[in-house]
Amino acid sequence: MIRRSISLALLLAITPVTLLSHSAIAASDAARKIIKSAEAAKGFINLFYDAKSAELYLQADKLNQPFLLITSLPHGVGSNDIGLDRGQLGQTRMVQFEQHGPYVVLKQLNTHFRASSDNVAERQAVTQAFAESILWRGKLVQGKTAIVAINDLVIDDLHGVSDVLAATKQGEYSLDSSRSVILPQGIKSFERNADIDVNLTFKANKAGKQVAQVTPDGKLLSVRVRYSFVQLPDVGYQPRRYHPMSGYWSDQYLDYSTAIDQPLTQRYLLRHRLEKVTPGDAPSKVVTPIVYYLDPGVPEPIRSALLEGARWWETAFTNAGFIDGFKVELLPEGADPQDMRYNMIQWVHRATRGWSYGAVVTDPRTGEIIKGNVTLGSLRVRQDHLIARGLTAGWPDRHAADNAAMALSLARIRQLAAHEVGHTLGLDHNFAASTNDNASVMDYPHPYVSIQGDKIDISAPYREGIGEWDKYTIAYGYGDPSQADALLTSTLSKGFRYIGEADSRSANASNAYASLWDRGNDAVAELLRLEAVRRKVIDDFNSDALLAGEPHGELADVFVPLYLLTRYQIEAAAKWIGGADYSYQQVGAGVRWNYIRPKMQLAALDSLLASLQNSSLLVPNNVLQALVPKAGNYQKTRESFGSNLGVITDPVAMAEVMSRHIVSQLLTPERLNRVSQAYMGDSQQLSVVQLIDKLVGMSLYQDLPSGQGLAIQMRVNAVVIDSLLAAYHNPKTAPEVKAQLAARVDYIVKQLKRRSNRGSDYQSAHYDWLFQGITKGMTDSTYRLIAKPVDMPPGSPI
Repeated sequence: MIRRSISLALLLAITPVTLLSHSAIAASDAARKIIKSAEAAKGFINLFYDAKSAELYLQADKLNQPFLLITSLPHGVGSNDIGLDRGQLGQTRMVQFEQHGPYVVLKQLNTHFRASSDNVAERQAVTQAFAESILWRGKLVQGKTAIVAINDLVIDDLHGVSDVLAATKQGEYSLDSSRSVILPQGIKSFERNADIDVNLTFKANKAGKQVAQVTPDGKLLSVRVRYSFVQLPDVGYQPRRYHPMSGYWSDQYLDYSTAIDQPLTQRYLLRHRLEKVTPGDAPSKVVTPIVYYLDPGVPEPIRSALLEGARWWETAFTNAGFIDGFKVELLPEGADPQDMRYNMIQWVHRATRGWSYGAVVTDPRTGEIIKGNVTLGSLRVRQDHLIARGLTAGWPDRHAADNAAMALSLARIRQLAAHEVGHTLGLDHNFAASTNDNASVMDYPHPYVSIQGDKIDISAPYREGIGEWDKYTIAYGYGDPSQADALLTSTLSKGFRYIGEADSRSANASNAYASLWDRGNDAVAELLRLEAVRRKVIDDFNSDALLAGEPHGELADVFVPLYLLTRYQIEAAAKWIGGADYSYQQVGAGVRWNYIRPKMQLAALDSLLASLQNSSLLVPNNVLQALVPKAGNYQKTRESFGSNLGVITDPVAMAEVMSRHIVSQLLTPERLNRVSQAYMGDSQQLSVVQLIDKLVGMSLYQDLPSGQGLAIQMRVNAVVIDSLLAAYHNPKTAPEVKAQLAARVDYIVKQLKRRSNRGSDYQSAHYDWLFQGITKGMTDSTYRLIAKPVDMPPGSPI
């Protein structure tokens, strides 16, 4: 059955006036009176706000015409832990208004299931097979210009704020409509979008911890939310099929009209529309360039650094043949960042250091990027400056140290701007790029620090400009599609690696060459080199690292990232153990994977165990004594090391944090499972037994030192025992690995029992405690020697 809907405005237009009833005339007058007295915002969708009743009306003249509905946060909550940041984009929905009798509904269309066939019946069969969602219903105010009140559409939590608060363990917040209002100054309509800002208040009986830190009253959280109605792009955009080696984000849908011998799932990469004036391979001016606009609220010298870094992409587009194809400018005075025609780079403040983001609004039908929206956290640069101050604390020339710290901070900002803009051009992370001479800004870079003579050198902390991988990705995604295969083959022949989010960020990731915040093709060599730098930095550390006027108690927080300087390179080296080497290459004899060579795995293991020794974990007495308690009303924060000594700096707690980081990397269940299977397939590979024996041989079986090193070694021993117990009881640990762990624990128990009967009373007590703890822990999965481990301060993002 074909269903037809006809607007009342059209019905009135074809009905003789003499047949209109009094009620119809009254209805017409009602709409006209509202429009006449309301404040109008006219554009893509016309909006009318009646200040007296605080009702917002929408002109219902775009029925059965799909468009996008996007929620966003023009103002943020200000907490990195919660993640509801200024500029955050919510879900993109393809919707349409439909009239059913006297009502208008807003329907979200189901874009995941489609049929691209020319056969209308075939397309209709798919549409009828899957459900759609009605987001809202309103009653028409009829008249020559039909309107409908939409207060209850926008006074609603479509952004999912309450869901985010629940997911971040802030409690049960619910929308309080009585405290929520439409903001008249936020009602705007442009050529391609119409926006409505509302202030939504969420109420809870008990304030969430992070909510209370950033909100005057933690039980009442008021958030400014924007609803954007966005016109779909004009026809003419050509979708580009996604290739796993492209380096792009992708979207996908199921196409039920494909032939049986063709994939049901269709994938396309995300990119902006960019067309040459003169099509073809030759360089050409573009029809319309991709332009990004920087938030004018960014202060100098950060503003100039952001502009410079974001403009690095000009080179990639020029190399790809697009003359003046990409530009970055400061947002002009009078321009409104809400206008969907502006790709924005926003400067966002939070109460704590947090991530920056590159988000996009896309056409769900094709993958065309309609708007790029970059969110840069303002506290990132302060963390880089803090690290740089610590690195240069030993420089006698303090003026040079100050300049170097600022230079490092701005170099990082340039790289960060390029990275996040890259996401909004459609690009995915490439966490293997650091192993190709830092070939991409889409990796997470660690500052390069070296020793030159007897001085720490930070003169070249980050690569300047985009890398060769970045040039390839722009040419692949935006260039001539007929040249894509040849371009891919050429790139692969140069040995470029590409691994994105899928196998890099998590502790159990298997690819040996994809890590965050690491450097170099040889993770082990870099760990050994950086460890030498770390020891030099620690030995030289002093109060010159403080800002002018800062109390000495703040020095301990500056010391945190320096003591943990190798934390990310440790993760990279650990990935060699039970690690695999593979790429996303799809054709040819090179499509395979293999475990890392045994010699490389053993080298990685030895380097990690070296970082577990007292020579690495100790803090010199002169440095330790300078780390005085915080003064007056200054208090420890999440960026501070924990302590079991009250306010006093605890060097053993520091050692516990670092040693737990190392051992937990070694004993990640998935890593142990890979080590086990690799050894079973090739007896030359590293085995679980060999890994455990080397670990306990360098910790539990070492003779206990004297002095501060005694307490540290004892704490490391407890960490090793607890980590073994955690690995044994972890449900992800394979049964054959559990068997090996159980056998090694039996041997460890015998060794501990033997050691508990010799040495000083102090040492005997320690080994007897370890013996009793591991014995109990094997049968009681909840028992640990260290009941409350010291937390590692946050590292990412830097």
